[in-house]
Amino acid sequence: MDADLGFPGVEDESVEQGNQVKHAPELLWQETSSTANGDGADVVRWPSTASSSVELPPQALCEELVELYFQYVHDTFHSLFHKPSLMEDTRNSVVPRVILLSIISLSARFSNDVYFAGIDPRIRGRQYARDAEKLLDLRDISVSTVQTCVLLGAYVITEGEALSESLYYSVACRLALLLDLPNMLVSTQLEQEVNTRIWWSLCMIDVWSSNGVGLPRSMAPRDNVPYPVEETTFLEMRRDDCDLPSPTTMQQSTGSLLTQVIKLNAIFSEVSELNRGAVANQPFSFEFENSVNALTGKLEGWYANLPVLLYYQYLHEDSSEAASHTSYYAEKCRMHSSALCKILYQAYAVPGCEVYYTMVGHVLVIASTVQLHILLFDQDEAQIKAARYRLECNFEILSKLQTFWPTLDVCFTRFREFHKACEKSKESSFRMDKWMLQFLFEFAKPMGEKKDELADLQPWSMTDLGFSPYQL
Repeated sequence: MDADLGFPGVEDESVEQGNQVKHAPELLWQETSSTANGDGADVVRWPSTASSSVELPPQALCEELVELYFQYVHDTFHSLFHKPSLMEDTRNSVVPRVILLSIISLSARFSNDVYFAGIDPRIRGRQYARDAEKLLDLRDISVSTVQTCVLLGAYVITEGEALSESLYYSVACRLALLLDLPNMLVSTQLEQEVNTRIWWSLCMIDVWSSNGVGLPRSMAPRDNVPYPVEETTFLEMRRDDCDLPSPTTMQQSTGSLLTQVIKLNAIFSEVSELNRGAVANQPFSFEFENSVNALTGKLEGWYANLPVLLYYQYLHEDSSEAASHTSYYAEKCRMHSSALCKILYQAYAVPGCEVYYTMVGHVLVIASTVQLHILLFDQDEAQIKAARYRLECNFEILSKLQTFWPTLDVCFTRFREFHKACEKSKESSFRMDKWMLQFLFEFAKPMGEKKDELADLQPWSMTDLGFSPYQL
């Protein structure tokens, strides 16, 4: 039977201590992809053992690195584990090596331990990720393989490897479908909840990853998978709790932060499709306006967390015409950009609440372009001053993120390409075209120079705005 953490079927080489290897308990690491023999009994198939060369950090540091993973990565990139159980397994040195290596590849950059002295935080995880890749066995159809693929996908995108990220996430999604993860046979409520959270993590990852490379999604939406339970309830679950909840269709867990993110992610998917349709069917149609109104209704309850993307195309129209609906949606875009900035500033002002995951870079770059629009077109000096302040704060945050994640170099490059487009022609720089669609949604792809029919307009300078990304 599967373990509560979803680590079944991994080779029985766990954390090495000296010359001894502590083997995982049989009950904890049984194979999920086992077959049945002649008399119907399960036959456990252990995958072949791959060689591993990198030396793990000392035990105490391994525990710290797993803690750092939960502090800065887990629940922001994804939700794959039950923290109390994984921390216990780390202390007991029974976490599968491939899982531990993958976790360290993401968390080592945040450590202040002398063990990593002199090593650039941005590349500390590289050797651990490469070793985990050697140990990954794609013939092992198990939850642990899903978890490993997600972890390695999260790592490779930090190196700017968008195609590798897409491959790892696609494999994870396919494995989850093969396992029918939400309906897998489990023995405890904790196992079921972990599987549910992994499933929904993959659904959200699939939306972002597919948009990032401009490919179709791997997982179709399903309306029969319960939402995750509230986070405190989840953390209080224990392995010996065998009471399984009665299955309900899309049960409401309104107190769960993850549930709310899932719902917003589904709306983001609709926003993405709407903007792609807008580019393909310009000029905007009456049906398009109706779709915007419908999505606006879905987002009204999420004032502080609304994405700016739904209204982005109205920035261009608002700079050249004064239609009431255009000004209304353009103002919404500016308002939500400013609200997002405010939320981030508040998070960084509270110790322990800082957000350091990579997607913040992409979202903050988009929010910064909206602030740039205020600098270019607003007539209110107070608004212009506030926008300049936000841009300065945003680039401080981006610079901080850049010390941890190589992929932030791409974020800076993308914004500088946007800056160049504005220098060439501010009148056309916010138009929703194919270039802008790629800028907003296909964040994993490099940006080329923006070219359009207005490219021959007289160039202008942004130096009077008191802001330039080239100063960083």
